[in-house]
Amino acid sequence: MTKKLVLLIALTSFCLISCSSENDKNLNGKLNTNHIVGIWKPIKFVEVYQNGNSKTVETYSRCLENNRIIFTENGGYDREDYSEQGNGNCQEKKESSNIISGTWEKLDGNLFRLKIIYKNGNSDTSRPEVTFPNNNQMIFTWDGDVPEISYFFQEFNYVE
Repeated sequence: MTKKLVLLIALTSFCLISCSSENDKNLNGKLNTNHIVGIWKPIKFVEVYQNGNSKTVETYSRCLENNRIIFTENGGYDREDYSEQGNGNCQEKKESSNIISGTWEKLDGNLFRLKIIYKNGNSDTSRPEVTFPNNNQMIFTWDGDVPEISYFFQEFNYVE
Protein backbone atom coordinates (compact mmCIF):
# COMPACT_ATOMS: atom_id res chain seq x y z
CA MET A 1 0.00 0.00 0.00
CA THR A 2 2.83 2.44 0.90
CA LYS A 3 4.64 1.72 -2.37
CA LYS A 4 1.45 2.41 -4.36
CA LEU A 5 0.93 5.70 -2.50
CA VAL A 6 4.52 6.80 -3.16
CA LEU A 7 4.17 5.85 -6.83
CA LEU A 8 0.86 7.74 -7.11
CA ILE A 9 2.40 10.87 -5.55
CA ALA A 10 5.44 10.63 -7.81
CA LEU A 11 3.30 10.25 -10.97
CA THR A 12 1.02 13.13 -9.93
CA SER A 13 4.03 15.37 -9.27
CA PHE A 14 5.56 14.43 -12.63
CA CYS A 15 2.31 15.25 -14.46
CA LEU A 16 1.92 18.57 -12.68
CA ILE A 17 5.48 19.58 -13.51
CA SER A 18 5.60 18.30 -17.09
CA CYS A 19 2.14 19.58 -18.06
CA SER A 20 2.62 23.17 -17.00
CA SER A 21 2.43 25.84 -19.70
CA GLU A 22 5.55 27.62 -20.94
CA ASN A 23 3.94 30.86 -19.81
CA ASP A 24 3.32 29.77 -16.22
CA LYS A 25 4.77 31.91 -13.46
CA ASN A 26 7.61 30.57 -11.38
CA LEU A 27 7.66 30.88 -7.59
CA ASN A 28 9.07 34.43 -7.69
CA GLY A 29 6.15 35.71 -9.77
CA LYS A 30 8.40 36.06 -12.81
CA LEU A 31 7.51 34.52 -16.13
CA ASN A 32 9.91 32.51 -18.20
CA THR A 33 11.85 33.91 -21.16
CA ASN A 34 9.31 32.87 -23.76
CA HIS A 35 6.56 35.03 -22.27
CA ILE A 36 7.96 38.01 -24.21
CA VAL A 37 7.23 36.18 -27.49
CA GLY A 38 4.12 37.57 -29.16
CA ILE A 39 2.57 40.76 -30.45
CA TRP A 40 2.31 43.70 -28.03
CA LYS A 41 0.74 47.15 -28.32
CA PRO A 42 1.94 50.22 -26.41
CA ILE A 43 -0.35 51.78 -23.81
CA LYS A 44 1.71 54.52 -22.16
CA PHE A 45 5.19 55.87 -21.50
CA VAL A 46 5.90 57.37 -18.04
CA GLU A 47 8.78 59.28 -16.42
CA VAL A 48 9.22 58.83 -12.66
CA TYR A 49 11.18 61.63 -10.98
CA GLN A 50 13.63 61.51 -8.07
CA ASN A 51 11.05 63.30 -5.88
CA GLY A 52 8.54 60.46 -6.42
CA ASN A 53 6.26 62.34 -8.82
CA SER A 54 5.54 60.88 -12.22
CA LYS A 55 4.45 62.22 -15.57
CA THR A 56 2.80 60.29 -18.37
CA VAL A 57 4.83 61.46 -21.34
CA GLU A 58 2.81 59.60 -23.91
CA THR A 59 -0.59 57.97 -23.87
CA TYR A 60 -1.27 56.36 -27.17
CA SER A 61 -4.24 57.60 -29.18
CA ARG A 62 -6.62 55.21 -30.90
CA CYS A 63 -4.39 55.39 -34.01
CA LEU A 64 -1.08 54.96 -32.17
CA GLU A 65 -2.46 51.95 -30.29
CA ASN A 66 -2.16 50.23 -33.68
CA ASN A 67 1.63 50.32 -33.16
CA ARG A 68 3.00 46.87 -32.52
CA ILE A 69 6.22 45.31 -31.31
CA ILE A 70 6.49 41.68 -32.36
CA PHE A 71 8.92 39.45 -30.45
CA THR A 72 9.74 36.14 -32.14
CA GLU A 73 11.03 32.92 -30.59
CA ASN A 74 14.27 33.13 -32.57
CA GLY A 75 15.36 36.26 -30.65
CA GLY A 76 14.28 38.83 -33.20
CA TYR A 77 11.70 41.57 -33.12
CA ASP A 78 9.96 43.85 -35.56
CA ARG A 79 7.92 46.99 -35.19
CA GLU A 80 4.82 48.27 -36.91
CA ASP A 81 4.41 52.02 -36.44
CA TYR A 82 1.38 54.16 -37.31
CA SER A 83 0.86 57.91 -37.43
CA GLU A 84 -2.13 60.19 -37.47
CA GLN A 85 -2.44 62.12 -40.71
CA GLY A 86 -3.60 65.74 -40.92
CA ASN A 87 -6.95 64.57 -42.29
CA GLY A 88 -7.55 62.38 -39.22
CA ASN A 89 -6.67 59.13 -40.97
CA CYS A 90 -4.35 56.58 -39.40
CA GLN A 91 -1.59 55.25 -41.63
CA GLU A 92 1.21 52.74 -41.20
CA LYS A 93 4.67 54.39 -41.28
CA LYS A 94 6.58 51.75 -43.24
CA GLU A 95 8.87 54.16 -45.06
CA SER A 96 9.20 56.93 -42.48
CA SER A 97 10.14 54.81 -39.46
CA ASN A 98 13.86 54.89 -38.62
CA ILE A 99 13.79 51.53 -36.84
CA ILE A 100 13.57 48.48 -39.06
CA SER A 101 14.09 45.56 -36.67
CA GLY A 102 16.10 44.28 -33.76
CA THR A 103 17.10 41.40 -31.59
CA TRP A 104 16.34 40.50 -27.98
CA GLU A 105 18.12 38.34 -25.44
CA LYS A 106 17.24 37.34 -21.88
CA LEU A 107 19.99 38.24 -19.41
CA ASP A 108 19.93 37.73 -15.62
CA GLY A 109 16.70 38.02 -13.64
CA ASN A 110 14.26 40.31 -15.42
CA LEU A 111 16.93 42.02 -17.53
CA PHE A 112 16.80 41.78 -21.30
CA ARG A 113 19.09 43.14 -23.98
CA LEU A 114 17.38 44.79 -26.94
CA LYS A 115 19.42 45.68 -29.98
CA ILE A 116 17.70 48.25 -32.19
CA ILE A 117 18.70 48.27 -35.87
CA TYR A 118 18.06 51.46 -37.85
CA LYS A 119 17.56 51.90 -41.60
CA ASN A 120 20.93 53.64 -41.93
CA GLY A 121 22.69 50.53 -40.56
CA ASN A 122 23.45 51.99 -37.11
CA SER A 123 22.28 50.24 -33.97
CA ASP A 124 21.69 50.91 -30.28
CA THR A 125 21.50 48.55 -27.35
CA SER A 126 19.07 48.91 -24.48
CA ARG A 127 18.89 46.85 -21.28
CA PRO A 128 15.39 47.28 -19.84
CA GLU A 129 14.02 45.34 -16.93
CA VAL A 130 10.99 43.51 -18.30
CA THR A 131 8.19 42.45 -15.98
CA PHE A 132 4.85 40.77 -16.62
CA PRO A 133 2.32 41.82 -13.93
CA ASN A 134 -0.12 39.41 -15.59
CA ASN A 135 -0.32 37.34 -18.78
CA ASN A 136 -1.67 40.29 -20.79
CA GLN A 137 0.66 43.07 -19.64
CA MET A 138 4.37 43.76 -20.10
CA ILE A 139 6.34 46.66 -18.60
CA PHE A 140 9.78 47.83 -19.75
CA THR A 141 11.67 49.84 -17.12
CA TRP A 142 14.89 51.80 -17.76
CA ASP A 143 17.07 53.84 -15.38
CA GLY A 144 16.75 57.60 -15.84
CA ASP A 145 19.30 59.20 -18.11
CA VAL A 146 19.12 62.67 -16.56
CA PRO A 147 19.65 63.56 -12.88
CA GLU A 148 16.04 64.50 -12.08
CA ILE A 149 14.53 61.29 -13.53
CA SER A 150 14.76 58.15 -11.43
CA TYR A 151 13.43 55.81 -14.14
CA PHE A 152 11.15 55.47 -17.17
CA PHE A 153 8.65 52.78 -17.93
CA GLN A 154 6.62 51.77 -20.95
CA GLU A 155 3.55 49.62 -20.63
CA PHE A 156 2.30 47.20 -23.30
CA ASN A 157 -0.76 44.99 -23.62
CA TYR A 158 -0.65 41.55 -25.23
CA VAL A 159 -2.43 41.34 -28.60
CA GLU A 160 -1.66 37.78 -29.72
